[in-house]
Amino acid sequence: MEKYEELFNPSFLKKESAAKEVCDNRPPLPKDAAVTMAYVPLQTDMITYDEDKALQCGTLFPTLNKVFLGGSAK
Repeated sequence: MEKYEELFNPSFLKKESAAKEVCDNRPPLPKDAAVTMAYVPLQTDMITYDEDKALQCGTLFPTLNKVFLGGSAK
């Protein structure tokens, strides 16, 4: 199996580019990186967007279409 860090070092960062030197100097993971968990609630309301609308909104379910605040919510 690959090294754990290699899983977080996407191949697109390895392509030759002007930003490659910056990417090469950056570690793939912060030293204090933590494993995270996602909470995905069971969808009881099966109303869904059509495919184009779902791609535009980033979700298939209208009840999950929330405003992104760009930071922590207070």
